Amino acid sequence: MSDRPVPSGEPGQPPTPPQQAPAGGAAPATGVPPQSPSGAFGPASGYGPPPGAPAQQPQQLTPHPAAQPVPPVPHPGGPAPVVPGPVQPGPMAQPQPQPVQPQPVQQQPVPQPPQPVHPGQPQPVPQPPVPGPGPQAFPAAAQPAQPAAPWQQQGGFPPPAAPSGTPDWEALAERNAHAAKRGRRLKLIGAVTAVVVVVAAAGGGYWFYKHKSGNDTKTTQNTASVTPTGPSTGPSTTSSAPPAKGIDSPPTVGSLPAKAGAAPLNLGADAKPGTMAGFSGQVLKLPSGQDSFASTAAAVVDVNKSFTVSARVLVDLPNGNRSAVSQGDGQYYSYALGRANNNGHDQWYFKVQVPGGGSAIAWSKGDATVNQWVLLTGVYDDPSGQLTLYVNGAPQSSAKSAGVQPSGTNSLQVGRLSSNSQWADPWHGAVADIQLWSQVLPEADIVKIVAGPSSPPSVPPVGAWLSGG
Repeated sequence: MSDRPVPSGEPGQPPTPPQQAPAGGAAPATGVPPQSPSGAFGPASGYGPPPGAPAQQPQQLTPHPAAQPVPPVPHPGGPAPVVPGPVQPGPMAQPQPQPVQPQPVQQQPVPQPPQPVHPGQPQPVPQPPVPGPGPQAFPAAAQPAQPAAPWQQQGGFPPPAAPSGTPDWEALAERNAHAAKRGRRLKLIGAVTAVVVVVAAAGGGYWFYKHKSGNDTKTTQNTASVTPTGPSTGPSTTSSAPPAKGIDSPPTVGSLPAKAGAAPLNLGADAKPGTMAGFSGQVLKLPSGQDSFASTAAAVVDVNKSFTVSARVLVDLPNGNRSAVSQGDGQYYSYALGRANNNGHDQWYFKVQVPGGGSAIAWSKGDATVNQWVLLTGVYDDPSGQLTLYVNGAPQSSAKSAGVQPSGTNSLQVGRLSSNSQWADPWHGAVADIQLWSQVLPEADIVKIVAGPSSPPSVPPVGAWLSGG
């Protein structure tokens, strides 16, 4: 058996007799047995009149309207306040089974993460909770605030950046500078590509021109080289237009003054003035090599007109192409006196470079001698286009030429000549009595040169060095 009283009206239970009022007051007419402070029902819960109050007739009580829930105001950085639900008072009548009153469900606010504070933006002011109408009896116990779940950063994706109302001018300027730099780089690449294409095209055109010019030169050489003694070949095989500037030359160390004219001979490091048996005057000894030469700073005669060149020479090697005197420092010489191989024979020659390529050569009748002084004289007659070689005053042969091609600065060269833009055919021996005339020297005067200073020519030279006597 339970100690709990069964309310009246339930089946199997007799009606509860009314209790006598205690001294000092009437008994409560509520049909509820008196409760002790430590009874099964606990302390007074607000039902019935207080002790000592007069007994009253039971009356139907109207429940107090439930308080309306007030939406909680979230507090920045803290848990949301909890509003207690309404309390429904029970009737003072006989205890009857009370229907269950539906209670409004209070939705708990979802905790929000703290919002970032932005300078200059207004912040919400926390408002205290507004009490509802009517008494708030026995508030429900406050529920502990649930901590907000921390935001989990996903791998590889940074948290969203806070919105900002001010654009990042520094980043925009950096992007603009990068775009401008990239544009300039593309323009530079395009310009370099265009230059490369132009240079390649120019190189291809130059190669074609050189190839064609070389073929034309060979043809011209075969038709321009003519001598009375039969077919001849010379040391030069090709030619083309000379450069505007002379080719490089080793430095000079000292000079020889001119006997006639004003241009001195500048001496290379291995060219040594001195004396030698068989010649009464001063000679220039040339042991061969790049520094074995002498030259003037400017032209001595105009090769576009008639001229005569003469020199005494001695070669001390039996073979090899040797140039005693020449003019020009361009791609090819203008004229030259010397020795070269002709059809298996080392012979003396006088040759000129023909405009447009090739050369015309006049050869000696016999072979060139070794270790003997020989007077070589070359004459070019521009009106007839004929060149003639004299050896010791005697004519040897002649050849036809359509003119003489100037070469570089047209400076006079002793002991070498220019070929393929390089110095070639170095002389090995000695050279003396160098003289030049700006005309065709008659044969009678050429014979006088052989006699030496005692019988000078009737026409004085325009340039003379190392003359005898």
